[in-house]
Amino acid sequence: MKNSLLFLTLKEQKHIVLCRALLEALSGVFVIAAAWQTASVVNKVFLHGAGMHETASDFLVLFLCVLGAALLRLPKSSMEDRLSEHMRLFCRKTLHRALLAEGRDTHGVLTLALERVDALEPWFHTVVPTAISFAVLVPFILAVSAVFDPLSALLFFATLPIAPFLLMLIGKATRRASERQWSKMEALTAGFGEMIRAAMTLKLFRRTESEGAHLRASSRSFSEASLAVLRLAFVSSFALELITTLSIALIAVSIGLRLIDGQISFPTAFFVLILAPLFYQPLREGGIAFHAAMDAHTAAKALEPWLAAPLDREDGRCDQILVPPRLLAEKLSYRYPLTQEAVLQGLDLNFHAGKKTALIGASGAGKTTLLNLLAGLLTPTEGTIVLQDGAGDGKSYDLAHLSPASRRALITYVPQETHVFNATLAENISLWQEGATKSAVSAALEQAALGGFLAALPHGLATPLGAGGHPLSAGERRRLGLARAFFQARPLVILDEITAGLDEETEKAVLAALDDFSRRRTLILASHRPALIAWADHIIDIGGDAE
Repeated sequence: MKNSLLFLTLKEQKHIVLCRALLEALSGVFVIAAAWQTASVVNKVFLHGAGMHETASDFLVLFLCVLGAALLRLPKSSMEDRLSEHMRLFCRKTLHRALLAEGRDTHGVLTLALERVDALEPWFHTVVPTAISFAVLVPFILAVSAVFDPLSALLFFATLPIAPFLLMLIGKATRRASERQWSKMEALTAGFGEMIRAAMTLKLFRRTESEGAHLRASSRSFSEASLAVLRLAFVSSFALELITTLSIALIAVSIGLRLIDGQISFPTAFFVLILAPLFYQPLREGGIAFHAAMDAHTAAKALEPWLAAPLDREDGRCDQILVPPRLLAEKLSYRYPLTQEAVLQGLDLNFHAGKKTALIGASGAGKTTLLNLLAGLLTPTEGTIVLQDGAGDGKSYDLAHLSPASRRALITYVPQETHVFNATLAENISLWQEGATKSAVSAALEQAALGGFLAALPHGLATPLGAGGHPLSAGERRRLGLARAFFQARPLVILDEITAGLDEETEKAVLAALDDFSRRRTLILASHRPALIAWADHIIDIGGDAE
């Protein structure tokens, strides 16, 4: 992705970028005017002995110029905040959608969504402002200097390329150090997460000390990598400061010698001397911006696999399926990684289009594994799963070859344990789908027998759920997942133990809603509940021994 994420944001928000550049140009006008007024005041007061009466108007103009430049910092900062917020919100939404749609393991996503996305922020608070300042202020000061003192302008121009050349030399080392730092952070985060999840097991087997030592070693490694980045930043900043200071000194000596020789007037000399630090200021800030850019580039590179839009292959689209699909499993086998025994072996299954099929079998027979395979969340070890157009025109699509976008358009999968996000009830149902309306969300909750639950909530659809939010029972969680399926209304719906834990009356209400919902849809359900099995059109027994 390189910096394409940055360029995409700048392109989408180009009106803000243009306004930011115009404000920088206006700020440059105020700064240069303030420099000229300062030179004028010093000349009148110290060389010509002017009093307050003669210089009052000059002081007023100087004050207004300084005030104008200061006030412009507020809108400039606000625009940078808007750009940064737009990009970070886009990244987190995309990460969220990718996680929901593709069933990816959440391992490492926390680091991506927090540290990695936040590491992109300096692009708009450091890199972009420095780049705009360099593009606007530096040429402006160079042009003004060329008008008042061509020799100083020539020295400005001659010393300008030194700092970028230095940054180019240290660029590779900085990038490698930044990548090592992020790698160590991810290792530390993953190790800490594993330790928390396995705390009980570690305690039982008395492995807490060894794991704690491993965590301490990871922490030290991360600290050393961070210090390496800081050392590079310090050295490069020192080098830039040294180069710009020497450049200013060179210009100051040139101006002083010509002033003594009478080749330049004092107001012009003092004016150009004031402009010199302002001319090199973007270069001095360029060191900080450069390291922020390297850090952000490393973060963007790690986010690339998650943010890159999946490319739909021509043979992997099935947007043409407008009726409930038929699902065929042929010689289907699956074994989990690092295991020899297959959970499923050589299954040939037929799930009829527009029908309700119940999967039954003893606990441990592999029903949930089979549902994950049918939903495309797992890839078969052997065999294929084929979607056929329910119209019977012969079109068929291998599930393994479908793009994620096509799977999302066709399949809804509701697992046994519905995940509740730290978000509002409406967001937990719509999963941040654009264009979702309150009426559609409320209707889905009603269908899932959660109408009474919604009515009792203090803030309705805006009630927060998840950690620190409104608590949900196990049955309410399952019906929350069912409400998502009702809201999405996709042609293939896969449900795992959707009525488990529900009382008889609630189960009847859910089945009645499912009965109406199942029209022109293919439903696949795994359950032990007699009422749901009796309700299904077809039953497939995959056997298995009880655990």
